[in-house]
Amino acid sequence: MKRKSGNTVVIVNIILPVLIVLGAAALLFQNHMYNTKERVLDLADAEREGTLFGFDDLTVEIVTRGGDSGSWEFDGLADENGNVLIGHGVGTIYEMVVTNNSSDTVTDWTAMLRVPEKMFVNNTWNGSFEFHQNVLGDEKVQTLNLAEYSRFDITLESYMAHVGPMVALYEGDYFIYYPNTDMNEMPIPPKQANSNREGGVRIGFIMYIQSENIDHVADFSVGEIHYHLHTGIFKNPFFGVLVVVAIAWLIFLGSTIAVHMNTKRFIEQRRRDEKAIEQTMQTFVNFIEAKDPSTSGHSLRVAEYSRMIAEKLGYSEEECTHVYYIALMHDCGKIYIPDEILTKPGKLTDEEYEIMKKHTVYGAEILRDFTSIEGMGSGALSHHERYDGKGYPNGISGEEIPIIGRIICVSDAFDAMNSRRCYRSSLTEDVIISELKNNKGKQFDPVIVDCLLAMINNGKIEFTDTKNK
Repeated sequence: MKRKSGNTVVIVNIILPVLIVLGAAALLFQNHMYNTKERVLDLADAEREGTLFGFDDLTVEIVTRGGDSGSWEFDGLADENGNVLIGHGVGTIYEMVVTNNSSDTVTDWTAMLRVPEKMFVNNTWNGSFEFHQNVLGDEKVQTLNLAEYSRFDITLESYMAHVGPMVALYEGDYFIYYPNTDMNEMPIPPKQANSNREGGVRIGFIMYIQSENIDHVADFSVGEIHYHLHTGIFKNPFFGVLVVVAIAWLIFLGSTIAVHMNTKRFIEQRRRDEKAIEQTMQTFVNFIEAKDPSTSGHSLRVAEYSRMIAEKLGYSEEECTHVYYIALMHDCGKIYIPDEILTKPGKLTDEEYEIMKKHTVYGAEILRDFTSIEGMGSGALSHHERYDGKGYPNGISGEEIPIIGRIICVSDAFDAMNSRRCYRSSLTEDVIISELKNNKGKQFDPVIVDCLLAMINNGKIEFTDTKNK
């Protein structure tokens, strides 16, 4: 479970941020490509309804203004020298309305219209017109705003009449309109739903056409609109997903940091508590062993051997620590045993031995209220039980003996044989190993003895006294 939890933290706190960054980069790149893509609408491809050209993004309508002020007939127009330029004809105000139907902003747009017949441009307003004159011959190009002109500025074929300049355009010629940003023609915002305000941009120009009456309307149906669409990344549905994921990650990261800090504090506190417990136990053990100097260090060594056996058996780190503490206190009941029995150099009498055996029961009594570690008193009570049932104090056997008692039994016996006592020297390595093997299934749990022998063979447990080897 710890490994799976660790993998989850790695995935969420390392891989996920990388995916978020890559997703954000992809989103920005996609947005950049979308905003910088030049789009071209050909009026010939539009869904047309009369003078209305419809596209998904835009609609373009080219109409006459209408009414008495929108079109008028004239009998002729002469230049400043009295020369007749145009005989009878019609003058018309044309308007091109470009409306943004999309949810994005239209930017960098221009409109091109091709002239369907010979005519004269008299006036334009708002933006600039780039006229392409005599396209089929010696083409001339000039950008003009005929609302603000000087006759000397016009290099195209043109004439000056009393109504102003008259720039000649022939069939096939065309002009390109560049919108005026000062007149709010660029950019074109999306048309607001449920709004009475007219959307889009209205372009105006006046054309004079010879030999036509007031009902005549030129067919400006050939042209193109060039434009860009600009949108923000927040409009992209993936942006919302990315934000949600990023927020979730930040929350998870904050939670992980908080848990890590709390866990770190908890571990540090637990280590301090364990250190305090160990020191308290060791102090108590030192007090016990002070009664019998020949056993100095015995409890500490038994605790360490027991911890190593538990580790060999596959116990968790916390369980091994608990085994260590339980084993450290296994002989605490000896505090009630008289010193003359504990330190007697010779063999104990039967009566003395019976008194000595009571240290297991005394130890369990001392530890009965120590409930923070499960089985604390069990090690003291059962570490002299034998696997064959001939031990004490209860004479239980095999699996009936608590596992902690079986572990301490092997560790205790090994250290007793491997240490000097007041009544004998430590045993030789061969004798100790022989005793361990010969008592498998008798005094000792076979599995636990095999664990100890394996650790002896690989050098994890060494013999402390080498003089008798």
